[in-house]
Amino acid sequence: MTKSNYNKVLISILLFNLIILMSCQKHLEKDKSENKIQLKDNTIRLSEAQIQLANIKVMQVNEGVYKYNRSYSGVLKVNEESAVNISSRATGRILKLYLKNVGETVNKGDSLYQVFCEELVAAERQYFTIQSNNWNYNGKYEPSLALENKLLLLGMLPKQIEKLRKEGKIIFAVTIFSPVKGVIRSINILEGQYVNAGQTLFELADDSKLWVEAQVNPDELNFLKVGTPSIITIPDAGNLIYKSPVGFINPSLEQGKNVSVIRAVIDNSNKKLHPGMLAMMQIQSGLNRCVMVPASSVITDKNGSSIWIQNENGSFTGRKITIGKQSEDAVEVLSGIRSFEFIVTSGAYLLNSELILRKGIVGEEKSAI
Repeated sequence: MTKSNYNKVLISILLFNLIILMSCQKHLEKDKSENKIQLKDNTIRLSEAQIQLANIKVMQVNEGVYKYNRSYSGVLKVNEESAVNISSRATGRILKLYLKNVGETVNKGDSLYQVFCEELVAAERQYFTIQSNNWNYNGKYEPSLALENKLLLLGMLPKQIEKLRKEGKIIFAVTIFSPVKGVIRSINILEGQYVNAGQTLFELADDSKLWVEAQVNPDELNFLKVGTPSIITIPDAGNLIYKSPVGFINPSLEQGKNVSVIRAVIDNSNKKLHPGMLAMMQIQSGLNRCVMVPASSVITDKNGSSIWIQNENGSFTGRKITIGKQSEDAVEVLSGIRSFEFIVTSGAYLLNSELILRKGIVGEEKSAI
């Protein structure tokens, strides 16, 4: 081969290699450019093997009814709306207490205590004197009626007044009877003690219905309203189950605690329950139809919440979303996705890590979506 021919071949080889290098460089720059565009759009392409290895699963988004399901620890309490205070009608000395123990059941008309009251004795004598001088024995006239009303106000019953009128025997130790039925919550007197008119002697409450009170966090009050159904279980009573709606929601927080109180009322006509028992209150409520996604599909960090969408070509794109109400297994999405899109329900955090890694490799900002 001549020297000129050799040079021609060498030049041809060099030109061919140069063309190949330029072509490779062009494709490399194109790939980098496409990769940057994908990263800018938060889009990642994975092979089928990578998808299986990362256990990435998707589901189609649909509208649904948000279900709120929570269990709260509560306690049985006296129905304060049924609480009654029994006060002294007059100043006097307690001679005898018929009931001395808190928790005893009192029926209407049961004897509570005996009292000696000078004002009451004086009124009895005056009433008997007027009745003795009344020739129209069966008739009632103003002085007699006034004294009779006074005796009633001081605590005597009509049958006691009738006995006084007929027999003429002054009752020095007047028995006072319970005007209501209930369970004794407190006894504020002792035998031999002097009491003043208006002083509270007994506190009673009806135990045929009891309150169930539970504490909830303020951010959970949005899910609750008066009338929300609840299922109440009483472990100390053989896991008895009651169904009762929420009847009261305290709009303010308990003093010194960042909690509020909700309340339901349950029947206790069988007397199996007692104040102080532990109660478990399960709340279930359904809200308006909305876009719901599994909680596992939502990534939340300091920059907000995001989700991964599977595109028609099989790639995955990260997208910012605005979330609403949340439960243990579901999240309401207010904006950012539409019904019938496919979202990643398993492997979302792996995709997020892959995105951060790829951005770091090409020199992009290392941040979430």
